[in-house]
Amino acid sequence: MLTSWIEAAASGRLGGPIRAGMWGTVVLGSHPADHDETQCWLELIVDEESLGLLPAYWLEDRGVNSLWHAPIPPQRIGSRLRYRPIAIREGEPPAEGSWREFQVRPNLPALTESSEPLTIGLVGNRHMTARVDERAATFDLFFPTVGLHSNVRPAEGDLSNSRSHFRTIVGGLALGSRLDWFAERMSWDASQHYRPETNLLETEFRWRRGPVRVIAVDFAAMGPDFPRTGGGLESRGQYIKRFRILNESTESLSAMFGLYVHAEVNGGIGEPSLSWQDSGHCLLAANRGHGHANRKLARDATVEFAIGLDDRGPVDCEPTGPSEAIIFRNLELLPGSEVCVDVLISGAFTGWRGDQGTFEHWLRPALDWFRSVDLNRVEHSAAAEWVGVVQSLPMVESSRPGHAEVLRRSALSALLHCDSDHGSIAAGFDRGINAYCWPRDAIWATTAMDRLGMPEVAERFFDWLGRVRGRTQVNQAWFMKYTLDGLPEWETPAIDQTALVSWALEQHVRRTGNLELARKHWPLVERMASVCLHGDGHPGLKWCEDLALFSSAGLWETRFGAYLSSNACVVAGLQAAVRLARLLDPPSATDLIEQWEERADRIWNVGILGEGDQREQPGLVDPQSGRFLEGRRISTRLGFWSDQPGSCVERSAALDIGVLGLAVPLNLLEASDPRLRRTAGAMLVHNVNRADPGGLTRWAPDPIRLDETSLAPGDSQRETPSCLATLWMARYLIRLARETGESRHCAQAVEFLDRMIARLGPLGLSLRPGPRSNPFSSSLARYFQGVWGLHTMLIDTILDLVELDYDAIDRRLSLRPVLPPSWPRIGITRNFPCGRVGFRYERPVGGRAHRLLLSGRLEHAIRLDVELSCPGLGSLGPWSSRPSIPPPPLNLATGRLAWSILLPPGELDAEWAWGDDGGEWISAV
Repeated sequence: MLTSWIEAAASGRLGGPIRAGMWGTVVLGSHPADHDETQCWLELIVDEESLGLLPAYWLEDRGVNSLWHAPIPPQRIGSRLRYRPIAIREGEPPAEGSWREFQVRPNLPALTESSEPLTIGLVGNRHMTARVDERAATFDLFFPTVGLHSNVRPAEGDLSNSRSHFRTIVGGLALGSRLDWFAERMSWDASQHYRPETNLLETEFRWRRGPVRVIAVDFAAMGPDFPRTGGGLESRGQYIKRFRILNESTESLSAMFGLYVHAEVNGGIGEPSLSWQDSGHCLLAANRGHGHANRKLARDATVEFAIGLDDRGPVDCEPTGPSEAIIFRNLELLPGSEVCVDVLISGAFTGWRGDQGTFEHWLRPALDWFRSVDLNRVEHSAAAEWVGVVQSLPMVESSRPGHAEVLRRSALSALLHCDSDHGSIAAGFDRGINAYCWPRDAIWATTAMDRLGMPEVAERFFDWLGRVRGRTQVNQAWFMKYTLDGLPEWETPAIDQTALVSWALEQHVRRTGNLELARKHWPLVERMASVCLHGDGHPGLKWCEDLALFSSAGLWETRFGAYLSSNACVVAGLQAAVRLARLLDPPSATDLIEQWEERADRIWNVGILGEGDQREQPGLVDPQSGRFLEGRRISTRLGFWSDQPGSCVERSAALDIGVLGLAVPLNLLEASDPRLRRTAGAMLVHNVNRADPGGLTRWAPDPIRLDETSLAPGDSQRETPSCLATLWMARYLIRLARETGESRHCAQAVEFLDRMIARLGPLGLSLRPGPRSNPFSSSLARYFQGVWGLHTMLIDTILDLVELDYDAIDRRLSLRPVLPPSWPRIGITRNFPCGRVGFRYERPVGGRAHRLLLSGRLEHAIRLDVELSCPGLGSLGPWSSRPSIPPPPLNLATGRLAWSILLPPGELDAEWAWGDDGGEWISAV
């Protein structure tokens, strides 16, 4: 008797459910096993519409039965399909099986495990940070700090695509048979930008198959609109994604919005979960932690996230894997209308394992807030907070309109690295291993923030330095890097990270006049000086008496030795400690000042400037070339210190960009010093990657002393173009042009700066690789980007060109701009403790006349010191001054002009003009 049945129900790939746009399969069975005489069919009905009989194809005979394969063509989302088998053999009635049915499920994104995107945007509120790719997909989320917390870590922190909490969160829209995810380039054209003067990231999508647009906005809540926890505290971990869907056609459209979530909470290690929470109508991604004997491998905390949509319509959810799910909602798009779908990703964190109350205490109040508050107001409030930050920044005027925009964007980006809760500063977000606080990087960031008029960043960072040093009495030095909440993550000793503490504190006190802060943190200075006198007890950080130098890990962390850059930081730190001691006059420092001065002088005059002809004599100046050496006794064993014969290089003649720190920013040596000029000149020739000449490398061999015993291994620094190295050289050349009056140095500095700006990505957060760069080995886009390597170096370079600085202790304003030869003017307006001051330095087209204008308002009297470089000016010419002062002398050799004047409080309106008349004054660019 002929019979048929369903052997295996309809399924998609790998036996899963059939999803939109996906072919399905059904396995049919028939009896008897006579596939030459029998034909099998699949009768299919889709949403009450019959598609007739679909052919099935014989697979195999199993005993007395035959098995058949019946493909089902792709159907749209939500289609309800009924199907049954029918076997037909000549001479017998058809054998019909029983009906079955299924519903087509939403399709998954085409690539659920994609590689790292080319562009990563950052949004945050200085309590959390989200990484968003160029298709508005959330690439990862840092919480409960802007970087990595001691109880939160990625599973593979040393990889570029490591994640802390989420693999991806991406939206999509179904307007036809399937969900077209916004990450799919075949379905959507996308463009992305930050809203002007904010950290709100806006991505616009245009559907390739119809007049539909989607505008996605990513931001973290700021201002007074934070929800409250069950205990009444502000819950600041609120990340919002808004999708505005616009139907620009003349017909109504039925659509479905989808949100795909792939969670990896706390690296996905332990027992993470992703489940639907009925009471909160949201997805709950959780990891309640686990213990380990090694604290660095433990996750002694509970981390949870609620991912929920607004309450504008019903929501369905489908789990698609152990840590994956899709949330979707049906939409009706009227012609010319806009429909908004809002998504909240709310974080909860408690510092112990197994907390069962985080949802009720943290997440439910956040969801209630999200579904009741005016989100337009929340978005506007977040934007207004960032606009307020921008309005307090210096306003730069130059012939390059992009410079002012780059300064603003780098300042906003740098602030996203600064944690408001702990005061620490994340080094960068290019990979998991960098989202920690490296004291060296943070110190450079605080000095740049001070120059921008944001002293609160440095104040909170010095508090953080004091807290992390209080955790242990064994080691005196600050470690290489810490988690954002202050637990050591890498204990390798690098003495520059300790020595720079007092130098940065003095810089901050000079700019702000906050002597109380200096007194509060005087113990930090004493501890720093103690390390610079006695070492740390760590075998990798030691004083070499015969070299008069300290040996420790160097600027690039992987090699140990007595480096010039590290010891220069020791000299600068000790000298700053002496000046602070004389300024504050603490009773504990009276007997120590002499020791600090003696140690600084010995390192400087013997260890660094010594020019011993014999290899065993101290000194870091090569008597053959007259250039500075990279260092002495550099270990050839990467990551380890060694004094064994044959395992270290006695005198490394490599060209290391860190040598420029002698002039910029440490100001220990003039940029025009012949030894430093020769060293920098060699770098401009040899620290160039021939495959990517757009930038300098951090390290290169010096061919004058290229022999097996004079060079330590340079690691990747030898072949890696670096924005840090390129901009460091630009800063040095600006200083050199100011001292010598040689405009060619300034022109080259501007060229380096403009090269880096030209290679900035569309969001200004990273650099595009050069045309011949290998994007995986020698790309500018993958090395030393972050708060120090890119953002603060851009800030400092631009501010160096328009240098206007204030010493609040001496009440002295220094004006020392450098006007590039092709620029008609330069200027800046900014706020100081003494008031608001702005200047414009002009040179007319076709002439050699110069004009300096000063404006603003002073709260009290100050001393103004002016130093200007006027290349090619043969004589002072006619001099005019308001207020009136005698003509200053002109240094014909350097073209430098300098004068000093006491300015009274009140409105500031001054003008000085000199040089040959002629040409037309430029008042606008």
